[in-house]
Amino acid sequence: MKNPFSRRSIFPFFAVLFVVVLAFYLFEPPAALPPVPPKPDNAPSKLAVWPWPLAEKDAPYRGVTHWHEHSSPDGTLLDLWEFDFQTNPRLKLELFDQDQHDATPGDDRVEHWPMGVGPFVQRFDNPKGRIIAAWNGPFFGYDRKSDNRLAFHVSPVVLNGKALYNKSNHRWAFGVKYVGGRPAFKTFHLPARAVLEREFDWASGAMQCLIKDGKPLQLQAFPQPGATPIPRPVKSTPQEAGHITDFDHMKSCRISMAWSRDSSRFYLLAVKETDTEGESIRNLRAVKPMGSGWMTSDVQRFWLAISKSQSIWGAVNNDAGDAAQVIWRQPDNSWMLIPERMAAPQMRIKLESNFKTAPEGGTLMYWVVREL
Repeated sequence: MKNPFSRRSIFPFFAVLFVVVLAFYLFEPPAALPPVPPKPDNAPSKLAVWPWPLAEKDAPYRGVTHWHEHSSPDGTLLDLWEFDFQTNPRLKLELFDQDQHDATPGDDRVEHWPMGVGPFVQRFDNPKGRIIAAWNGPFFGYDRKSDNRLAFHVSPVVLNGKALYNKSNHRWAFGVKYVGGRPAFKTFHLPARAVLEREFDWASGAMQCLIKDGKPLQLQAFPQPGATPIPRPVKSTPQEAGHITDFDHMKSCRISMAWSRDSSRFYLLAVKETDTEGESIRNLRAVKPMGSGWMTSDVQRFWLAISKSQSIWGAVNNDAGDAAQVIWRQPDNSWMLIPERMAAPQMRIKLESNFKTAPEGGTLMYWVVREL
């Protein structure tokens, strides 16, 4: 009988074992590479340019020109209005404040939600002061104890030449002064109450100034991944736009205004995103793609681009995010509405003159262009 453990029979076994062990040491798989750090989603919008490549243009009212751009691959919708005060000198910009018209005027506590911009127009449009367009007003605060049901002012405002609300001023005040019936749009950095009343008929503080005397003001650099957000409120200087943590760098809805050097032309820009302000902020902090919408830097870049042909002398950034909403009159006296994001999911709604389908979603104040 053949010995199963003979030298000849076990040699192949040890030879194979040797090769396996040698391969393990010589060809050990490389160590795993360190994870690639997330890349911030801060690329400029390709449509922060002028002219827009596929914009539709119309003239819904005398002295009003409107452009609508809907070619953005991410679904962002863009609208620009030009109000020409020379062509139609009866046009006037005003600031409406809900706190002056609620059950307890002047108490700085407003149940703001029911009166969206549609219900506002329905209530305050009249033959002596026809509303041509209206949009959400400046920044305001929420009373957390009321589950955000009540709103209050965060800076003084000027209504019909009178400064109201003894608040600390933040960033910039923007507004208009009428001289001989003609508008003069202005901005001041942290103005005193006396300056507000002397320089404005209608105005609000807490704005951001993107362009001053034809030149861009400084913006806060985009945060590095993992950086701690700057606590609010952030102090500013006359050389800065006035930084707002998260608001500046999230891609979101935007409402911005600009004007020519002689104040004969006034512009309104609306940027409508497809998702929500909350999603944008969460993705910004988590260094994830933020989807549609614009950053504040995109808004400034747009005004600089349009200035090459339209000569923009000043531009400000208004409150926006979910609160952004605009309504404008159509030639047949129906209305087009960009609704508040949490009040209606549609990107825009056509309203008949009875305003039957107008959603809520009100803000504390509204900017209004009337024809007087």
